[in-house]
Amino acid sequence: MISDEQAAFLAEANVAILSTVDGKGRPHAAPVWYLFADGEIIVSTGRGSQKHRNVERNPDVALTVDRRALPYFAVSVFGAAEIGPRLSEEQRLQLAAHYIGDDLARRYIETTKEEDSITLRIKPRKVVEYNGRAGR
Repeated sequence: MISDEQAAFLAEANVAILSTVDGKGRPHAAPVWYLFADGEIIVSTGRGSQKHRNVERNPDVALTVDRRALPYFAVSVFGAAEIGPRLSEEQRLQLAAHYIGDDLARRYIETTKEEDSITLRIKPRKVVEYNGRAGR
């Protein structure tokens, strides 16, 4: 389902936009850090957050990762999100280090260790790729 090129792109440290639907059918889109592992997208979010509440009601989500520099490229993943337990401390450090480096990640993990969080695991049902013509 996910090509090698898409997998390599998803493994980069790009901020994604996670889109969910609230209880009134309205879209909610939020920037998120994520891990791409074993063909799944893993997002950590606060327990009781809007994302968490939306997925409890409706697990259908879309996650878009894009490169905003030339050459433009984007991957949108559509699927159902499963709510899971908080990331382990090792996984939390891995996620933070992926985006902000080891030193800042250790400090970030220390300052957020008391936060109550859950994971959203997205199993892709459909993947759409966009290759912009500009810059090619």
